[in-house]
Amino acid sequence: MIKNEIKSFFCENGYVVINDFLTNNELELISDFVENWINKNIANALNTNKIYLKIKDFPDYHNFIINNQIDHSKIASAIYRYIEPPENIIKIIHKKLLFEYLYSFSGFNKYEKWQDPGFGWLGYRLIRANSNDGYPPSCKNWGAASNVYSIWLPITGCNESSNIRFLPKSHKREFKKYLPENTKFTKGEFRLDENISDSEFIRPDVSKNGIIVYHPACIHSEDSADMEKTRLNLEYRFKPIDES
Repeated sequence: MIKNEIKSFFCENGYVVINDFLTNNELELISDFVENWINKNIANALNTNKIYLKIKDFPDYHNFIINNQIDHSKIASAIYRYIEPPENIIKIIHKKLLFEYLYSFSGFNKYEKWQDPGFGWLGYRLIRANSNDGYPPSCKNWGAASNVYSIWLPITGCNESSNIRFLPKSHKREFKKYLPENTKFTKGEFRLDENISDSEFIRPDVSKNGIIVYHPACIHSEDSADMEKTRLNLEYRFKPIDES
């Protein structure tokens, strides 16, 4: 059942938290899947079959890779951190209620899974502590993911200092933007070219079973202010199908 206050908040601010969206069992299945997925990438990076980290250990991931001399890019580059998940994970992510919310937010009742060219559509992000991993303020409409609605799911290490942050009501405004010449992030994506105080951004508080949905025009940043913990979250994205 759609909660009107959630729809109203999204329409006003361009993002919204939907707490307790997943059951504990659904979250456990997703967490186990992500744990195995990342550990396979770690094992491949080290040419070994040993399993290293449990979900509870990922907040210390930044120290783990330093201590084990692991190339972070072999775990966090797009080719490794996007996947086509198995059916049991798809079933959880494709909850009927999610698309009811998306319809209430956008007016579109059909969506396609969106993915970066050549990659799967479900991705994880490991935003290391004090490492400048998260990209600076931008929005989906300024890159290849134009018109795409994103769902952000916390896994571990997500807190008031590390959660994704948003500029409320920014989906209703036009902003100056620029195209970086040299960037460690995806090439060809514009970034915000206005001086906006950090105090105007919001890092939403979301429960471990919750999700955040945000508008393709909402200014947001994946950066983290946490100096001690690595953040691990999932992101999956859907693009409305215009049948007109």
